[in-house]
Amino acid sequence: MVSDHNALETAVLASVSNDPYMLTKAIEQGFRVELLYSPEARTVASMLMTARSQPGTAVDLLVLKSKLEENGLLTAEVTQFIEVLRTTPRPELDKLLSYIEILKDREARTRLLKLANRIAHYARGEAEGGASVVDFTASAFQELVEIQHERNRKRVAPINEMVQQIIMESRARPKGERTLLGYSVGSFPRLTRVLSGLRRGFYYGLAGAPRRGKTTLALQLAASLTTSHHIPVLYYSWEQTRKVLTARLIAKDSGVNPTTLLSHDLESLTNISKHFAKGLAMVRAYEDSLFVLEGNRQDTVDRIRATAYNLMHEFRTDSIAIFLDYLQKVPLARPSDDLGLRIDQISTELADLSLELNCPVFAIAALDKEGCRLDDEPTGEEKYDELQIRARPTMHHCTGGGDIEYDLDVAMVLSKDWSATHQLQELLKSQGSGQQPSSKIDILDLNIDKNRDAPDEGVQAIQYAFFVHENRFVELEYKREEQERADFRGFAHVRQIYQNLAAQGMAGEGTTQQDMLENRDS
Repeated sequence: MVSDHNALETAVLASVSNDPYMLTKAIEQGFRVELLYSPEARTVASMLMTARSQPGTAVDLLVLKSKLEENGLLTAEVTQFIEVLRTTPRPELDKLLSYIEILKDREARTRLLKLANRIAHYARGEAEGGASVVDFTASAFQELVEIQHERNRKRVAPINEMVQQIIMESRARPKGERTLLGYSVGSFPRLTRVLSGLRRGFYYGLAGAPRRGKTTLALQLAASLTTSHHIPVLYYSWEQTRKVLTARLIAKDSGVNPTTLLSHDLESLTNISKHFAKGLAMVRAYEDSLFVLEGNRQDTVDRIRATAYNLMHEFRTDSIAIFLDYLQKVPLARPSDDLGLRIDQISTELADLSLELNCPVFAIAALDKEGCRLDDEPTGEEKYDELQIRARPTMHHCTGGGDIEYDLDVAMVLSKDWSATHQLQELLKSQGSGQQPSSKIDILDLNIDKNRDAPDEGVQAIQYAFFVHENRFVELEYKREEQERADFRGFAHVRQIYQNLAAQGMAGEGTTQQDMLENRDS
């Protein structure tokens, strides 16, 4: 056991003494000299902390050895210990943090044993000093509280630091302008404004019926986020393979159907080869920072946390974003047969994860049968009646219960505007001399049902054109309040949508998919 703990101490010091980033993370986790029992380890750790506190000092083993020698602390035992550190494999960040937790637990148990011996001596009348029972129990209780505090100890920044940070950030902002609270999403300026960006420590939920483009929207957000801000992004999918999702990413920028990308010799298809090259070039911009993983039964929230920590270490950053497709498929370390309890536990763990990593966590959620029914195509004589205002699904219609919304900071639901979609298809057909439109376009509402600390409470929904075959969302406009009234006439609105798409080269008289690609390139 002793050798195991010595090995832990050695592994921890091998990591923190060569990497300032790892040392900072270790201190935040509660690492301190008192956790180490080996005299040599304590000597090296003490000098490491002293050197770190000196401005402009880059600390590594060579610097430590020099400073130990300057202070007369470089004994033969310490020299040998430094050589051991030099050859010891350095643990990744998730293991380092786990090792520190083990050392903290060891220290707590050691102090508990010492306290237990004191209590036993006092109870047998063997303690010196003759303290009263009241005084002794008060002292013992205080010791227990200190043990508890030290065991859970992490660096806690006092509020004065945060006050200074807020002041400094305020002074650095452009005068008279409002800055975002989170990461901007370049391809969706309205969504960025409504949410004030994708924010650190926020937990986002996106629900919708099948075939509403939830995965497409999440992929587009993930790609835009890492392209704009150069931070690592984890995208877990329990639904599709990495190959299919990568093809969908290429498709959104090339306009080429993912099935075509996966089933044809693209060089021989001269009419789309240059568009594929354009889409591929766009993906190249973020291919090293977007990580698409095929989720399995081992990818619990704890495993996701470990992967995120290691990725942050690899990129030497405190920034990351996590996307999960989808929430109901995330496994638990201890499976439960009660679906409601299982979903509630997963959601709670994801909310905690967003706070612990101080990052956006974005989870797709599936709707139950009732939620899907509410978003089904209307039938009967009033199939596309503009005056018919239909109920739509909400986050409370998620599979496993609607308690997910209580955990979320932002709750969003995609629903289809069947009337607008039908009218747009008819308009596209008429503009194309009676030909069927070459691209299937759905008009979708992104309903923002919950938006914690919202900068603009007036916006409840944003409309999008979803190009189904090309796996691409195009942001249209905010959905206005009058569109929810029974007397709203939608044809003029749909013509505006058509003109919006035409202005972007994605619709127009006689427009084909090939025309759309050419216009997009130009």
